[in-house]
Amino acid sequence: MLKKLSIQSKLTLMLLGVSVSSILVIALIGYNRGKAALTRRIFHQLTSLRTTKSYEVRSFFNQLNRQVRFVSDDPTTKEAMQAFKQAHKALNSQKIPSQWQQAIQTYYQQEFIRPLAANIEGEPQVQTYLPLANSGSYLQYHYTIKTPDFDQKVKIDDPGDGSNYTQVHRQYHPAFRSLVSEFAYEDLFLIDPETEKVIYSAYKGVDFGTDLASGPYSQSVLAQAFRKVIQEGEPNFVTFTDFEPYRPSHNQPAAIVASPLFEGGTLIGVMALQINISDIDQVMTNGQRWQEMGLGKSGETYLVGADSLLRSNSRFLLENSPDYFRTLIQKGVEPTKVERMRRQKNSILEQEVKTTAAQRALLGNSGIDIIDDYRGVAVLSSYGPLQVEGSDWAILAEMDAEEAFAPITELQKQVLISTAILILLITVLALFLSRLFVKPIQSLMAGFHRLGEGETDVTVTVNSQDEFYDLAVCFNQMVANLSQKAQLLENQSQENAQLLSCILPDPVAQRLKSGEEQIADSYANVTVLFADLIGFTDLSEVLPANEIVALLNELVRAFDEAAERYGVEKIKTIGSGYMAVCGLSVPRLDHTKRIMDFGIEITRLVQRFNQTHQTALHARVGINSGSVVAGIVGRSKFIYDLWGDTVNIAHRMQTAGEGDTVQVSQSVYDQLGDIYEFDNGREVEISDEHKLPAWLLKI
Repeated sequence: MLKKLSIQSKLTLMLLGVSVSSILVIALIGYNRGKAALTRRIFHQLTSLRTTKSYEVRSFFNQLNRQVRFVSDDPTTKEAMQAFKQAHKALNSQKIPSQWQQAIQTYYQQEFIRPLAANIEGEPQVQTYLPLANSGSYLQYHYTIKTPDFDQKVKIDDPGDGSNYTQVHRQYHPAFRSLVSEFAYEDLFLIDPETEKVIYSAYKGVDFGTDLASGPYSQSVLAQAFRKVIQEGEPNFVTFTDFEPYRPSHNQPAAIVASPLFEGGTLIGVMALQINISDIDQVMTNGQRWQEMGLGKSGETYLVGADSLLRSNSRFLLENSPDYFRTLIQKGVEPTKVERMRRQKNSILEQEVKTTAAQRALLGNSGIDIIDDYRGVAVLSSYGPLQVEGSDWAILAEMDAEEAFAPITELQKQVLISTAILILLITVLALFLSRLFVKPIQSLMAGFHRLGEGETDVTVTVNSQDEFYDLAVCFNQMVANLSQKAQLLENQSQENAQLLSCILPDPVAQRLKSGEEQIADSYANVTVLFADLIGFTDLSEVLPANEIVALLNELVRAFDEAAERYGVEKIKTIGSGYMAVCGLSVPRLDHTKRIMDFGIEITRLVQRFNQTHQTALHARVGINSGSVVAGIVGRSKFIYDLWGDTVNIAHRMQTAGEGDTVQVSQSVYDQLGDIYEFDNGREVEISDEHKLPAWLLKI
């Protein structure tokens, strides 16, 4: 019977018998193994994320500690502390008119008590929170209540009261304001250990001027941090107080980092920083880019404190708060708490997490499990303990089980559908065996198509040993040759780009490569430096050409390395002259100081060069700041250059200077006169009838 069947029929029967049975067995084994492998992979991914986030959180607090130690050890901070203490003492005897007291009370009632009442139980009374001492009333009248907008208070340097305190505040507040702005602190406090009063606050909230010993915030998280520092009494000590509701912030969560200020072995003050909650959220949510972390649509990493309350915000609140609040209400959470979270847009110290994973982690255990999370939803959870500056927290990485196992569910459906389809396909497969003879041609066509679309790693495989095999070999050799040539072109392009970056600043080089032909820009405020080597011309007359070029190259390389360290951009060298600028391609607030430090470094480099090579060169440096025009001139041999009065004046400051000196213009002196010591008494001729004052830096 079988002998009479055609090969097509025999192939059909064989494929049906073998394929159907093998499909069923493979489908069952594949489903079980796939589910197990997927579960292991997801748990491994969650554990890896948890470990990474643990490291990032610890790094965040380590960095915060270093910042606090650095600021508390800064002489400027200590000077500010002493100055604020003296000025604050003088305010104790200040009389407070009744109209001031009335204005303070009105402000508290309208701007503080009303939002505070929405976040606490009971009805807060104004008298409970009013400042007790005359100094506190004075400071809050002039600094706190006059500007209701909290974010605008930090911008006030001088409220116009004419007090000694305001003079001190005008001197030191800009630096502290820059600090809290740069590192996004909620606030910075200076506390007098003798009076236990907050004598300085960057944002001037209702805790400004308060008494941490007997005032309304004597039991606050700020007072706790202050007392820890006082009790420790050691320099370089840093304390962290865990998140607690902080009434000056309308009872929203606050955490404090504090450190002592010592001078000559004596404790002169305490500096405290209020941590920004969003900084921790930034770490835990990767900037709310959960899917980029590999957490899909439902995964999250979060922190839980020892009180089983969140220390970082829930993804579901940040991403889809209506669904999150609806889930909490269905779960039986108190409506007042849900409303408070909705109003504050915050779940820290509000969302309770008493899941199995969180409790195990708080007991010091690490592991993985499938549990119900704080929403009552089944999740795959990786958990572990996390110690943060003496506080025992838990860190968890979780993903909804429904999403995690979605591929397995889909696989199960696909297996059933595929089995039915495959049986039908296998039945008719033999009818299309003739297509096998044209398969090599199809492979070659596909290869040419991919090659035409720009792919350079195309390989065609033909199993037969006939003419199609020879054709495939030729095709693969052709693709290999094309790929090699493309790589050579790419290498040449990279070399050209690298050479261009060496000649021009990176932003200008990118614009030139993008096809921009005429590049010219105006810059409102940069600092320009010219330097020249006095005596180099004389030296070039007695030394061979190769030696003089080698010496000049050594000096210019040293200048280039110094420019890179100080963030200064080299523009060009002309003979023994050197031109540089700061604040051009990369805007910098301190571009004038960077150029000044670079100019000082040039004089030192030349002095060390003289000692090494027994030469008598002298560096003459001129500096000016102001507006310039920068651009590319030339075509075949182009150059990036600067123009304007600022450049001309800087050059005249150099040419009119003396050896081993740094001569600066009036604009540079106005910016740096308080930092460096200068000599005056000279004028530099800029043009026939125009002279400008010049200042010589004392080196």
